[in-house]
Amino acid sequence: MRNILATLLVIGAATVSLNSVANAVTITKPKGVVELFTSQGCYSCPPADKLIGKFADSSDVLGLSFHVDYWDYLGWKDSFASPENTQRQYSYARALRERQVYTPQAVVNGRAHTVGSDERKIRALIDRFKAAGNGMSVPINVEMGQESLKITISEGDLKGSATLHMVMFNKSHTVKIDRGENGGKTLTYHNVVHRAQPLGLVKTEGFDMDYPAVEMANSGFDSCALILQRNDANGNPGEIIGAVVLSDL
Repeated sequence: MRNILATLLVIGAATVSLNSVANAVTITKPKGVVELFTSQGCYSCPPADKLIGKFADSSDVLGLSFHVDYWDYLGWKDSFASPENTQRQYSYARALRERQVYTPQAVVNGRAHTVGSDERKIRALIDRFKAAGNGMSVPINVEMGQESLKITISEGDLKGSATLHMVMFNKSHTVKIDRGENGGKTLTYHNVVHRAQPLGLVKTEGFDMDYPAVEMANSGFDSCALILQRNDANGNPGEIIGAVVLSDL
């Protein structure tokens, strides 16, 4: 009897957790995606990091922080950096036919780049792409249930093919930096990407998937984004053509 009761308590706890996820999640659809390549060891990055926080407080722009590791040698190891983030930035450089990378760099909709602290230029690019039909043109439909996140892209909404990615992040982290170019500062970083995974290839016939709610509830992250992105002929990241954000997981 004691074992049965314990089992029921565990099941009950899981049910409460899943119900909480379903009831609390906020779903927004931005008009543009900004990927900021930044570093805790970069003296010129804090204004760009602050701008991502401004985007995070709104629903019209999805700003994501990708911390790179190539400034770690300056005396401070970025606690959020990864080789994968650095590789993504170099892949964008190849796709955009640039000979070098820099921080803070903002890549807008996977189509163009600019200095990550230049809000006017970033918003102008988002508006220009949207007006030209190069914004978030493919709807990603999501419905958060008690057991799963139902993801659908309707047949015919996409011409050609693209990959649907799930990007997990936390809304904010505050870090005390002891050494390097920002030594002595305590800085807050926003929408810091910690994990990204492809969910599948989307073609003209559409896409339908149920992603387990329990995996989202137990991920350790408070937000995620679904991003639909093409690759160029060489496999580098290309145009982002759809996005949806789920907050308060």
